Amino acid sequence: MTESLSWLLVLLLVAGGGLLPSALLFARLGSRGIPYALPVGLAVFGVATWLAGTVALPYGTPLAAAALAGLWAWSALIGWRHPPLLVDLARRGRALAAAAAGFVVLFAVILFARSFAPDAYGTEKPMDLMVLVAVHRAEQLPPPDPWLAGERLSYYHLGHTTMDAVGRLSGNGPEVVFNLATATAGAAAGLAAAGLALDLLAMAGGTRRRAMLVAGGVAVTTLLLVAPLVGLVDLLSANGVGGRAAWSWLGVGGVPLAEGARTGVPEGYWWWWNTTRVLPGTISEYPAFTVLLGDPHAHLLALPLALTVVALALVLFEGATPLSWRRWLRHPHALVLTAVLLAALPLTNLWDGVTFGAIWGLAAFLVARRVGWVFAQALFLAARYAAVPAVIALVIAFPFFDGIDPPPVGAAPVTGEHSDPVRWLLVWLAPLLPMLLAAAFLGVRPGRWRTALIVAALPVAAWLVAVVLAGTGAEITDRAGGWVTLAGLVALAGWLGGSAHAADTRRDRGLAAALALAAAVIAILLLTELVRVADAFPGRLNTVFKFWFHAWALLAVAAGALGGIAVERASRPAWLSRSAARATLGPAAVVTLLCVLATPALAVSRAREGQERGLDAIAYLERSDPGVAAASAWARANLDPEEAVLVQAVSESYSRGNLLAGASGVPTVLGWPGHQRQWRGEIHEAARRTDVDAIYQDGATEAGLAAARRSGVTHVYVGFEELTRYGYDVIGRLSGWPLVFQTPQARIYAVPVEAAP
Repeated sequence: MTESLSWLLVLLLVAGGGLLPSALLFARLGSRGIPYALPVGLAVFGVATWLAGTVALPYGTPLAAAALAGLWAWSALIGWRHPPLLVDLARRGRALAAAAAGFVVLFAVILFARSFAPDAYGTEKPMDLMVLVAVHRAEQLPPPDPWLAGERLSYYHLGHTTMDAVGRLSGNGPEVVFNLATATAGAAAGLAAAGLALDLLAMAGGTRRRAMLVAGGVAVTTLLLVAPLVGLVDLLSANGVGGRAAWSWLGVGGVPLAEGARTGVPEGYWWWWNTTRVLPGTISEYPAFTVLLGDPHAHLLALPLALTVVALALVLFEGATPLSWRRWLRHPHALVLTAVLLAALPLTNLWDGVTFGAIWGLAAFLVARRVGWVFAQALFLAARYAAVPAVIALVIAFPFFDGIDPPPVGAAPVTGEHSDPVRWLLVWLAPLLPMLLAAAFLGVRPGRWRTALIVAALPVAAWLVAVVLAGTGAEITDRAGGWVTLAGLVALAGWLGGSAHAADTRRDRGLAAALALAAAVIAILLLTELVRVADAFPGRLNTVFKFWFHAWALLAVAAGALGGIAVERASRPAWLSRSAARATLGPAAVVTLLCVLATPALAVSRAREGQERGLDAIAYLERSDPGVAAASAWARANLDPEEAVLVQAVSESYSRGNLLAGASGVPTVLGWPGHQRQWRGEIHEAARRTDVDAIYQDGATEAGLAAARRSGVTHVYVGFEELTRYGYDVIGRLSGWPLVFQTPQARIYAVPVEAAP
């Protein structure tokens, strides 16, 4: 309890420091930036801490405290320069209280669920624990890479640095920050999504309390509660509605997994895992899954910030902001804040910078088109306007990009894989239903619908040309049912995009913006059927994983906004009778509500896993591997990550190994090499593996000593993994070196220091 209360107190200070900067940025929105105060505050606080710790000052608690003080000093300067902001916020006591209460409730609910399954075990949780610990133990940023001795971490780590800085000020170590950060990201994202939906509703003239409740409620529910339809299939099957034979026609491997339920919740172990493995060879993760899985991964930590950048785009789309350099010169605080947000997003998760940065730039382009500029002129005007904060953002982020060595990344047409319509609907029907129904009840119709359809079909035409030129034209016929998915996406993109244009022409800006966001969701899904990221992952695995997560978040905002606008206007198209409307709404509401049930069931399943309740992510090591637990505590107390290398056996990605380096921050020669290959151009994997093998196989001989010195090893760990791989006589082979740590389960030997000449 004390850990979470002290954490919340520091978050309150950060949000308070971010309140006036956020109000300055979002003064044109109905919320006046209140829902985005925490992401804005965290961005300024985090970037200041990270940048100073990277280029100048020692990283640590004093630096974090100075960054927080700097945030408040900047906030005070903004208040002094813009007194009306203070007056306006003083009048919004209810809104401030509601935002604070909403965040605390979401935070408490998520943290309560996480407390039943806090262990940093399985999936990529050991990796994110490693990043948090590495940052926490660093004296300079980026930190030494615990899984690649002699190298600095080559992975975006601003989100982890920001969370660690909050942890330092609240007296929480990385093992507790691990779970507090997950709850913070989920709660801040939920509040930002609700804020965006309400801002869109206000832009559309919405004032009714019922409409506001629908807008905010649908946004939060879609983001943090709705699960794919396939989760409902598992629930039904486990509770006796159909069975494996009855549901096998869906063709999804492992679904349904569970037959049998206790108090309505499936008993199958991790039955919910397959809700993200619906399409073969892909990972279709969604926010509720990520939060309850409990991994503070970069894509979750970036989510509140990404939605705040969408709010920046909404300010542009509203139309009162002139797209000129002079505007930036007249508002230097807004310029620097915008640049900080645009820099913080890719530094937290580079993929979010691509999607949400593009949305911000697209908003500028649409505004330029709206005032009458032709396509090329509008593109130039938008680029010129965006270039000013973008260049400053690049300057801020330069130390990070200059210090990494990423593997080659490109783009390629999708071939050999696609989304068949049944599986696609199993993922997307549940979150899409509220948005599509709201749009239909609003009676939105595209202007120039033929033009809208042609524009929506252009990516498909480009894909056809690309596969023919590449000599893979057989893919055109191999797609089979995948063409149904493409046709549906093109039709939806044309309908929503054309309707957004028609609403904007009528100066119905709130509705236009909500429809444009909905069209952006469909455009993302369409593009992932046609283009994939060519990286270290096979096929379009990483493409779907990254960009579908973005699409889900945007869809939550669009669904909330359109639902609120529909309730506000209490309208339905003339062709839809009242009885038909009820007949449509009833089943759709039932399906959506049933899909919401999968997420609480997921939380209950996690609580039943038998983990010891708490917030400490590595406490489980005391039970599962006491040797690693004791050795990591000793290493944290006695070894400097900048100087020591504590070698362990090389373990592959997603395995139980290399937890000692991850929990202590002291580098090993090579850990989780699959992830290192994703992060770097070259890791000299074979040479590192050879040296590790030589150290354990040759021990305290000339060959073993040479291998240790070649790799910079100062200490050698012997635990369960090493004994299993290299034999129990490894202790005898190393007995000629000083024994500096020993428990019944583990030993650490010091490599003899080379004698001075």
